[in-house]
Amino acid sequence: MNKRAQIKEGIFYLGEEPIFLVTADYPYYRDDAGNWDDRLKKIKNAGIDAVTFYTPWRHHAHKSGDKIELDFDGRTQPNRNVKLFLELCAEKKLWAVVKPGPYIHAELTFGGLPDWAAAEKGSGIEPLVNNKGEPMLDPFRPPGGYGRPMPAPLCRKFKAMTKEWYRSVYDNLIKDSIYPKGNIIAVQVCNEGLYSNGPAAITDYDYSDSALELYKKFARRENVRAPRRLSAVKKISDLRDYLDWARWQSEYMRLVYTEFSSVLRGKVPIVINLNPPSEGRGLDHWLTRVIPESWPGINYGFTNWLRPVSEDRVSFDRYSLLSKRKRGINFEENWGFSKLYDYHFQYPVVCVFETLLAIANGATGFNVYTAVNTASWDDSIDCQHERPYPDSSPIKEDGSLTKKYEVLNLISLFFEVNGPEFLRCEPDATVAWGLYPPYAYLAAWDIPKEDWDRFHAEPVRCGYEALDRFQRIMRDRNGDFQIVNLETASPAELKRHKFIALYGGFFMDGKTQKKLASYSSAGGRVIFIGEAPHLDEDFSDCRILKKKCSRLLKMEEIGDIIGCGNKKLHVSDPETQVWAYDNPDRKTQFFFVLNLSTNAGARHFSYEGKKAAVVLPDKSAAVIKIKDGKIDSVFIKGINEMNKTSVVPEAAFGKDRFKAKTACDVLALRQGKKWQIKISA
Repeated sequence: MNKRAQIKEGIFYLGEEPIFLVTADYPYYRDDAGNWDDRLKKIKNAGIDAVTFYTPWRHHAHKSGDKIELDFDGRTQPNRNVKLFLELCAEKKLWAVVKPGPYIHAELTFGGLPDWAAAEKGSGIEPLVNNKGEPMLDPFRPPGGYGRPMPAPLCRKFKAMTKEWYRSVYDNLIKDSIYPKGNIIAVQVCNEGLYSNGPAAITDYDYSDSALELYKKFARRENVRAPRRLSAVKKISDLRDYLDWARWQSEYMRLVYTEFSSVLRGKVPIVINLNPPSEGRGLDHWLTRVIPESWPGINYGFTNWLRPVSEDRVSFDRYSLLSKRKRGINFEENWGFSKLYDYHFQYPVVCVFETLLAIANGATGFNVYTAVNTASWDDSIDCQHERPYPDSSPIKEDGSLTKKYEVLNLISLFFEVNGPEFLRCEPDATVAWGLYPPYAYLAAWDIPKEDWDRFHAEPVRCGYEALDRFQRIMRDRNGDFQIVNLETASPAELKRHKFIALYGGFFMDGKTQKKLASYSSAGGRVIFIGEAPHLDEDFSDCRILKKKCSRLLKMEEIGDIIGCGNKKLHVSDPETQVWAYDNPDRKTQFFFVLNLSTNAGARHFSYEGKKAAVVLPDKSAAVIKIKDGKIDSVFIKGINEMNKTSVVPEAAFGKDRFKAKTACDVLALRQGKKWQIKISA
């Protein structure tokens, strides 16, 4: 049997077996090497499948005179012995996800890049520049220091340096340890876009000479220009430059990812960790740059780092879109940082709520970032942050275990037992949002309405005031949906969805119009909000879809069609958020129940007419598995440490009941007529 590690449609597989991947990050380079064995043992005992870890270029590279040497075996400093760290992971039967950057952030000086990678004058390295010609500066400069210019990723010199770094990591660490020969199951390239700037505006980068040279080849037009700001759009053909520059953003990311990881291609799964979109119009910039369907061999993954989603509805919506954009693994969930980011994250209930929200929206695994507090690093990699780093992980810097550790063990065990079956389920969502990226390309420029009026078109929308409003309306009615890229989806992929809703614009390429028309003729229903296209990608007359439209809806009317979607799940209270997943054989369901209310008590819903309820404290969450009409497994976060509230956890489905004996966090697994129960009180 083929047992190689692979990722298919966002799901991690060993051979043909799907694995719900539970990972934990351990910054070994911030800890004493003597602690590694103990901490890894405790990580494994928490129910973790794999350890994720950055390999900071800055940490492993050091200068000896004029010569740069790389240390992966600890000959110059014990905690540079990442080979030993990887061996210890293997001893504990922990898989590994290696993250060599080159930029990693991780609160390290210069984001983990060595000083000689800065785009200083005379270095021969181009800076990454914005539309004003200004270099991007290191956002994490030392106190009293200056922000060093960040290197342009596709600058020939920096690209060669990075590929040499990747080759060294591959030869010294990865090559002989790829699963099944070793325990490395994936490698992450870059960090949250390039320099943790994935959500940046499309005019923020990259106007370096190296990038513009490649852009001209990409555009394939004479006298092509890279627009640096929006000018008056006097005729429809003026839109071409704005469309092309926006379309280039995703291609630029693909080039960076594939160039940096070229030594790894075909040898090990390659993943990325994208951060959430910015608010408002930032969603259109993010949708322009993030088109994972056009990145073959690069697997979608994501991070969080928003305000607590249980406390902030905007963060709730942004995180939901991030995890719903495409199925993939959550590679960074904040389980450790309260002082650096938000004090709420010291409480286990906040971490659990965020974790379950991502899974409910499609995440195929989650990460504990970080699993361990650390306190042993030198100023060469970080001279800014106080110890320990972070401050509230499940495992403290002295190795002692916290309440977070107990809760982590419960939720990890739930998915260890039920993960493969969950991944074989489908969400209860027959409605899909039709994402047409060229609409985001124009929406990101925020073209004034008076310019659109010149050629009698409505302003084009995609993310802002379109997808974001659609999601808010759907969630207010407890309606679930999926996102389908209309440009790249095959007819078979479209056929999976009974209804496709989209905010239309005046144009759409002929190929996509024909595809949607065929989908409609085969019984699918296209629900247009706004304007139906009457031009193609060259702005020539093309009314294939317009002829199919019986009428156009207003966004407010979208609630009327939600009944066409998930009819099996009914929830009357919008503060009770429920997601349902169903096994194709209809004998197994999973329900994710999140309480947005400030009140504790039973949260009610029904599924296919069968009444169900979960007793939760305020701002808490649960996941339930139903098998053959009965409760099979349940995890309930019965304690809200932040608000000092608790309940005796209880779940009901039809006539079947489970109830704990005391106020606690509980995991219950049915074994015949008995329950195997673990609690954290």
